[in-house]
Amino acid sequence: MSEWSAGAVFVFGLALGLGAAGLAYLARRWVWQLSSGVFRVLSFPLRFSLRRLGVGRKISAEAVGSDTVEAVASKVVTRHQTLTEDALSADGETFAQEEEHMNRQGFIFKWLSVRVGFMRMPEELDDATAATYAGLAEEFLGRAVPVEADQRALFEDVEGQVIARQFHKSDAGVIYLLNEGRKLMNRNVFILSGLFAVILGLVLIGNVFANEFGLVDMLGLFPGGIGPISGDIAGSLVFGAATCVLGAMVMWALYYAEYAPYQRNTAREMANLLTRYLARVNDHYRTAVGKARSVTVGQERDSKQLAEQAKLWTLNITWIALRVFFVETYVRNVVFQIRRNSNYYLMFVPLGVVVATGLVLGALSAFTGLSPFDPILSLGWVFIALFLLVALLYSFFLSNALNSLSEIDQGEWISFHTLRLNQVLGEVVGKYAEDVGYWKNRIGGGGL
Repeated sequence: MSEWSAGAVFVFGLALGLGAAGLAYLARRWVWQLSSGVFRVLSFPLRFSLRRLGVGRKISAEAVGSDTVEAVASKVVTRHQTLTEDALSADGETFAQEEEHMNRQGFIFKWLSVRVGFMRMPEELDDATAATYAGLAEEFLGRAVPVEADQRALFEDVEGQVIARQFHKSDAGVIYLLNEGRKLMNRNVFILSGLFAVILGLVLIGNVFANEFGLVDMLGLFPGGIGPISGDIAGSLVFGAATCVLGAMVMWALYYAEYAPYQRNTAREMANLLTRYLARVNDHYRTAVGKARSVTVGQERDSKQLAEQAKLWTLNITWIALRVFFVETYVRNVVFQIRRNSNYYLMFVPLGVVVATGLVLGALSAFTGLSPFDPILSLGWVFIALFLLVALLYSFFLSNALNSLSEIDQGEWISFHTLRLNQVLGEVVGKYAEDVGYWKNRIGGGGL
């Protein structure tokens, strides 16, 4: 078998294998659902027996509590959702309002844009909204803290689930947007690291194939050579330099034309939405503070009504401040996940491509009897230096892949610490105590 026929067989087998892998990747969702369904059918007798014994009882998605972790986790695995996403979709929530005002734009990379009208929260804190907030505050403050968690889940997902569950009725929209922004930014990092690693691998493998199979000689770039350098070596050097420059240009274009601005836009949209959202929450907070301070100076004289009003607005103050605290806690959760997941992608995706490249070159050597690295090494230090420069550029781009997170700056929005909850509650409660003391002294003094 000639070198060309052996190479053709190898290339055909490689293309066939990559095609099969691509089909498997595209069909992964249906394969997983099918295997999940088969597993449920096979495990039905065991599950039925356990339910008869009172173990592993079947639980609805709405009944999410500390004793339902395993059931919810199993449901999440089957539906390809995280625990946080499952908590967000409680009560059949589809986030149609949010999706209507969100756009995911781009071709290779995506960026998230949020149009005006995203927020469902009313502009003003009227009496009806205040009553709703007071009910949510009563529910939150009287609820047990969930201490159990699914051991198969990551901790940040468990934390996100708790926050989404506790504040689903008031802040699900902003939590949903932050989660979608996280997924989009992680997706972009995954694609960037994969594309860059593939480009670097193609430059190396392309030069191996071009030199080993005589493609450079067929081009006849320098038939007479360049000075002391023979024609074949000169052609290989020029071809290698051209592929290195081309790879660097493609990486530069992908990074600066799409990836960097798209990541920055998504982070900026998340920060802008947080700024607008927490500003409206702050408006409600200031209204509640003003109402609480004015309870004792109005025309109301019924002590029970005064007490109810004081309770209503104090609950609103506490509830709104807690919402800001936990929204910021979830922001920390999201930023952590973006950094952690992205660092995994930046590390393991290129490593996987390097391993795959090594396997391809090893298979080329084993099945064709060729020495893939001999043509490269014969070029000397010029190509190696150029290739290392491209690899250095590759490392530079990936090391700056998370710079866009600087757009999510806590100083841009109204934070929990700026609400001065301790000072506000001190002033409100102090005002109530001052009025009570005044009337006690006045009534007591008049009766002497």
